[in-house]
Amino acid sequence: MAEATTKTLRTSVLALALALSSNAQAGNWELVWSDEFEGERIDSEKWSHEVNCAGGGNNELQCYTARESNSYVRDGALYIVARKETSSGPAHFDDSPDYRPEDESVTRHYTSARLRTKHRGDWRYGRIEVRAKMPEGQGVWPAIWMLPTENKYGSWPLSGEIDIFEAININATGGNIVHGTLHYGDLAPDNRHSGTSYVPGENIWEQFHTYAIEWEEGTIRWYVDSTHFATQISDGWFTQDLKKGAAPFDQAFHLLLNLAIGGDWPGPPNAATQFPQELVVDYVRVYQCDEDRATGKGCATVNPAIVPLSGSQSSQ
Repeated sequence: MAEATTKTLRTSVLALALALSSNAQAGNWELVWSDEFEGERIDSEKWSHEVNCAGGGNNELQCYTARESNSYVRDGALYIVARKETSSGPAHFDDSPDYRPEDESVTRHYTSARLRTKHRGDWRYGRIEVRAKMPEGQGVWPAIWMLPTENKYGSWPLSGEIDIFEAININATGGNIVHGTLHYGDLAPDNRHSGTSYVPGENIWEQFHTYAIEWEEGTIRWYVDSTHFATQISDGWFTQDLKKGAAPFDQAFHLLLNLAIGGDWPGPPNAATQFPQELVVDYVRVYQCDEDRATGKGCATVNPAIVPLSGSQSSQ
C-alpha cells in the first residue's frame, strides 16, 4: 500500500510539474492516455501481446509469448522478461495474412514478450513518455517504439517507424548508449533511417530513466529525462516519391514495448550474458497539446542549441 501511495504521489507531482513548467512551453500538455501498472495484471483494454517466432524482421532469436512468465505486473511496474528456454510458435507476424496462432513451425531457444497498444491507444502528435529500467548484456535489445496503426503509405518502411528508445549490448559493447531513430523512405533495399545517440549520466541498467518524444506536424524531438538531445524535421524524411509535407509521420501511430534477444544489430548473446533479463516499466503516459490538437504545436520543450538532423543517413 505504501508503494502504491508513493507512486500516486509521484504521478501527481510530475503532472503538476509539467503544467507549471516554463521551459519554452507556449501551452499545456494534457494527459490523454496512461498506464501506471497499479493493478494485478496487464490491462487488456490497453495492451495486446504479439505471439510469434518470426524474428522481428531482424533475425532475432526469441519467440514472443503471452505467458505470464514473460510479461506481468508487480508492485506498480510492468515486467517484460527474456528467458533462455526452448519454445515453438508461428513463423509469421500477427498481422500477416499467413499468420496462424496454432502454427508451431519455428523453434527458438529464447522467449520474451512484445506488447502493443494498437487499436487500444493510437495517436497523431503529442508527447509519448515511458519511464523504465533496462536489462543488460551482450545480445540484449530492449526497445520503446511506434508503428503506424494503418499503413496509409504502404508496408514498412513506407508508412514510417518512430524509435523512441533503443539500446543494444547494454553494459557490454554497447555501454550506456541510448539511440533515437526514424525509419522511412523506399522499400528495401532503398529504405532509410536517421537518428543519433545519447549517453545518460547514470547507467540505464541501474536507474530508471524517462524516455520521450515530442511529436508535432513536421517535427519530432527526443528526450532522456529532462534533456532534449535530438530533433528531426520533415525536410529530412520522405516516403517513396512523396518528399513534401510531413508524410509518413502525419498519421496515427501506436506504441510498442519489447525485449528482443540477438538479431542483426546486437548479435547473439555470449557466455557472459545472464538470464533471465528484465525490462521494467514504471509508467507510460501520453500527452497532447491543448494549444493545437490538429498540428500538435504550441507545447514544445526545446533546447535551441539542438540542430535538426539532415535525415536519410543510410539504408537499414
